[in-house]
Amino acid sequence: MLGGLTPKPIKRRSKGTVMKLESWDPLTSGQDVDAEILFAAKKREIKNILKSYVGMYDSFSELIQNAMDAVDRRATELEEPDYIPKLWLTINLEENSFSITDNGIGFNEKEFKAFLAPNISFKNGGQTRGNKGVGATYIGYGFDYLQFGTKVPGHTFHGELLKGRDWVEDFHGIVTRPMVTSSDIADPAFAEISRGSTFKIKFGGNSTRPKDLSWYSATTAEQWLYLLLIKTPLGAITFASESSKIKFQLTVVSKQGAISTLSEQSCSYIYPHLKLSASVNLKDVMTIQKKLQSQGKDSSDLPMKYLKANGIYEFFSTEDLLSLLSPNDKFDTLISQYQISAYGYFAYSTSIWDQFNDELAKLRKLYRVLKGGLQLANNQMIQGELITIPLTSNIGHQNQCHVIVHFVDADPDLGRKGFQPELKEAAEQLSVEIVKRFQKWRRLLRTDTGAKNDITREGSLHDWVRAQEAHEIERPLSLTNKNFFAPTNEISITSEPVSEQDVIVLFNQLVAGGVIRGIKLLATSQTQQYDGVFKFIIRDPLSNHEYDKENNPLGVQQLQYSKEYTSPPKILEYKFNIDALIREFESEYKSEKEIHLAIAWELGSECQRNYDVVSLLDLDNLHLRDYHGITHILNSATTKFYVIALKELIDYLNSVEGVQEYHRKTYSGELFD
Repeated sequence: MLGGLTPKPIKRRSKGTVMKLESWDPLTSGQDVDAEILFAAKKREIKNILKSYVGMYDSFSELIQNAMDAVDRRATELEEPDYIPKLWLTINLEENSFSITDNGIGFNEKEFKAFLAPNISFKNGGQTRGNKGVGATYIGYGFDYLQFGTKVPGHTFHGELLKGRDWVEDFHGIVTRPMVTSSDIADPAFAEISRGSTFKIKFGGNSTRPKDLSWYSATTAEQWLYLLLIKTPLGAITFASESSKIKFQLTVVSKQGAISTLSEQSCSYIYPHLKLSASVNLKDVMTIQKKLQSQGKDSSDLPMKYLKANGIYEFFSTEDLLSLLSPNDKFDTLISQYQISAYGYFAYSTSIWDQFNDELAKLRKLYRVLKGGLQLANNQMIQGELITIPLTSNIGHQNQCHVIVHFVDADPDLGRKGFQPELKEAAEQLSVEIVKRFQKWRRLLRTDTGAKNDITREGSLHDWVRAQEAHEIERPLSLTNKNFFAPTNEISITSEPVSEQDVIVLFNQLVAGGVIRGIKLLATSQTQQYDGVFKFIIRDPLSNHEYDKENNPLGVQQLQYSKEYTSPPKILEYKFNIDALIREFESEYKSEKEIHLAIAWELGSECQRNYDVVSLLDLDNLHLRDYHGITHILNSATTKFYVIALKELIDYLNSVEGVQEYHRKTYSGELFD
C-alpha cells in the first residue's frame, strides 16, 4: 500500500492482439475516404496556397510568368524557325479585369483538365520562371471569375470557372463547388493565333488584391507599362544574360471606354538610369580615370558631364561581386553557385523617386512605383517586394539606392516572395557593399536642395529662358509692405524661387534691404560640408530689433540683451526646402546638432513628422523669437535650430493678421470650423 491506497493491477495487452498492417502508399491511401472529407481537405490546401499570395501584383505576375514560360517552351521544344514569341495583355478598367493571351506551347487535353489542381505543374524546372504548381491554383480559386482557353494541334477548349474564391472562403457549405464549363472567348488575339493559351480574371470582392484596378490611378497603356515592367516578370531582369526575345502588346480600356495601345514592346525592367537624365555609369568614370592617369593627368579632374549627376549606377557581374567582398567571405560559394549578378542606382535625393512616379509614370501621388531598397530576382524575374537595405550607418542612403540582386536557378518559396535565409542574407550583404561603393563617389552627385530638377532632359538655353518668363507670369513675387525697400517698395527678384540659388539671392536682398536684421555673413562655401558661417550681431540703436506690428513685424518682443551683442560664429545652411536638409541628416552627411540657422523658401512636408515646429509668425509665439527675422524653431529630442522660411516670411509681411489663422492651424494643431 502507498498512502493508504491499494494499487490497481496493471493490465497487459496480449501479444496476440497486435494488429499487423501491410505496406501502403501514404500519397494514395486517402482515396477510399469519403469524398466530402477529401474535398474539405483540398479546400484547406487551396486556402493555404491563397494565403501566400497577398501582393498587389501577384495576379499579374502569375499570369505573365506562365505566358512567358509558355512561349519560351515553344521556342525551345518546337522547330519553328519563323516563330516570334508574343503576348497580348489587356487591362480593362470598365469591367475591372486583366487578360493575357500568348502564342506559346499550349496545353493538351490531359494537361488542361489537371493544371488548376494544387501542386500540378507541367514545367520542367531549370530556367523556367515558376514550377511550384500553385500559381494556376491561385488564379483559379483566388478570384470569382476566370475565363481561359487553349489551342494545340488536335485540341481546342475555352471555358470559365466561376465563384472559386467564394467556395474557398465558405466553410458553411453554402457555396457549391465550382466546375469548369465551356464558354466563348472574347479576346480577339486568341482567335487569331494557331497555338497558345488565354486567361482572363476579374477583380473585386473582399479578398482580391487589388479590389479595383483604378487604385493605381493609371488609365493609359503608357502608365500601365511602368507598373508592369517594374513590378511583374514582364520587366525581365536581363543584365546577366541575353535579352528577352519576347514582344508584347498592351491595351488599356479606361472606365470611360477610351482605348490606348502600345505594340511591339520589349520585356525589360525599367532601370532608373534609362529614364533619369544625367545618370553616370561608374564603370565609365573608372575608364576615364585610367585614361587620365595614362596621360599623366590628375585622375580626379573629370569632365563636367560626369559631375552634378542625378544618380550614379553600375552593373555587377559575378566576378565584380566577389571582388566587393573580403577574401574568403562566407558568401563566396553562394555567389558562384547561383551566378549572382547585380545592379545598383544611387540617387542624389529620395525626392527623385517621387518625381519619377508623379512626372514620368504619372501614377497616384506619392506611390513611388520605383524607390530605394533591395529587389531580389531569379531567372530573369523579380521576386517579392523590396527589402530594406540593412545599413548600420548613413541609414538615409538605404532609401536613395535601388539595388537588384539576381540569382540563377535559386528556389523561391511558395508565394514567390523570398528565398532561403542564406541567399537573402547574401543579397543583403551585397546590397550593403554596393551602397558603400557608391558612397565613395557622392561627389559626382548634385546637391540635394529640395528644388525639383529636370529628371528627363537638360533643356536648351532658349527653353530655360522661356520657362523663367512663364514662371514670372504664373508665380510673381511681391512684397507690398510700405516700410521696406523705399522708395519703390519693390524687391528686385521678380518671381518665386525655384532653386537654392534663388533662395540665396532673395535672402541676401532681404538682409541688405534691412528686412532681416542682425545677421552678418562671414563666409560661404561650395566645397565645405556646410554652406556658410555667420554671426548674430545686435548694435545700437537696439530699437531696430524691437517688434512693432506695423513698422517692424519681424522684430523681437523682448530683447534679451541690454547692450550690443555679437555671437560666436555659427553654421548656416541654404536649401530650397527643409525636407532636403532632413534627408541629409538621415544619411548622416550633415548633423542637425552642428547647424544653427537654415534658410529656405519653404519648410516642406517632412518637418512636422520629424520635429516639433514652432511658428514665430504666430503672434501668440512672438515672445519665443530670440533674433530678428527668425520665422520658425525646429525642436527635436536632441537639438533645436532656427529657420527662416522665406515664403511664409513674405506672406507675413504682406499681411500680418491675414496669416494668423494659417499659422495657428498648421503649427499648433488648433482646429477651426
